[in-house]
Amino acid sequence: MALAARRTAGHEVPTREEVKSRAKAMMPLVRELALKGEREARVADEVIEAFRDAEIHRALQPRRYGGWERGYETVIDVSATLAEGCASTAWVCGLYMIHNWLLTLFPESVQDEIWSGNPGVSISGSYAPAGTATAVDGGYRLSGRFRFSSGCPHADWNLCSAMLPTGDGEAAIPAFTLVPRADYAIDWDSWDNVGLSATGSYDVLVDDAFLPAHRVLPFAEATTGIAPGLPAHDNPMYRIPMLACVPYTLAIPPVGAARGALEMFVEENRNRETRGAVVSGGRQVSDYQTVQKRVGEAEALIDSCLVVAYRDIAETQEEVAANGTVSLETRMRNRRSQSFVTHQAVTAIDLILAAVGGRSMHASHPIQRAWRDIHSAAAHISLNFDAVMSMIGQHRFGLEPHGQY
Repeated sequence: MALAARRTAGHEVPTREEVKSRAKAMMPLVRELALKGEREARVADEVIEAFRDAEIHRALQPRRYGGWERGYETVIDVSATLAEGCASTAWVCGLYMIHNWLLTLFPESVQDEIWSGNPGVSISGSYAPAGTATAVDGGYRLSGRFRFSSGCPHADWNLCSAMLPTGDGEAAIPAFTLVPRADYAIDWDSWDNVGLSATGSYDVLVDDAFLPAHRVLPFAEATTGIAPGLPAHDNPMYRIPMLACVPYTLAIPPVGAARGALEMFVEENRNRETRGAVVSGGRQVSDYQTVQKRVGEAEALIDSCLVVAYRDIAETQEEVAANGTVSLETRMRNRRSQSFVTHQAVTAIDLILAAVGGRSMHASHPIQRAWRDIHSAAAHISLNFDAVMSMIGQHRFGLEPHGQY
């Protein structure tokens, strides 16, 4: 037992409102440095420092390791708030929060190893099992190129997913592995994206690094709520299957970004007059019924996204607290919602962008950046609308679902 890591188990935990206030306090800095982050293809150092100073990364971390053990609704609160100023910032900070939850699924020895050295650790990750692992005494030798590792420029560890030999002649299985910063390199030429640019989702390169056996977690254990690290924690939220909750970390930033874009659009056009003769120069933009309709519809879409997300999280946490597990129906419902709210955020930002006018199309304007970021988020394989909705339809028809759930 690593006593150094657990000595803060009795510390004071901030309320949910206090955590939200800390996120809101970051907003002026997040907005100010959003363009810098986009141009440098990584969240600004000052923003990450502010996030760590506010200790928001501790939201899902176990109390025995200095965390707060707040519920998943806190992740939604923080992600939706930060995304109003910068979707990339919300994306990266949300992953740092959720990866502290994911670390609890690994064996207790891994938790002790990582958090005893640094209770404020940041973990990035690449979920596609692109690496190859070869069994050796005490563990594995790991190699591979791990793509889209969002937040890796500021991370201390990386989740490198790989195909793991079983040693019994059966086919290799997909698994998460945890690799320290000293054992991987970042390909700084690998990330040049049209949206979510500041996520810094570079490729991570591992070349024949030794991987101790205890730093491995099969996907099947993470997605079914039977992970080896669970006996170390009493809080039932750690028993939620991974895909019932983790994708909200990706789905909420586009919703928050749409909300921020809508608020900016309303503020910019409250008293703005049109200038072009083709569209009746001299009229108030806010007087156009078509513009009014777009604002109302976008607001309803965004509000409904948050209502659905908060409902899902609340019911999932209640279910696992009562039953110790989460049903297939709930897992499917959550996967549907994660994709659906992202799809609705796309619709909302498209309504807004179509009415912004030429000046908002400047490369530095936050509304067009939100549009690019939201569309990029919707392209993520875990949120792909066609794929997820097809999987839901298969399930409803009693067919074998094909997809991630």
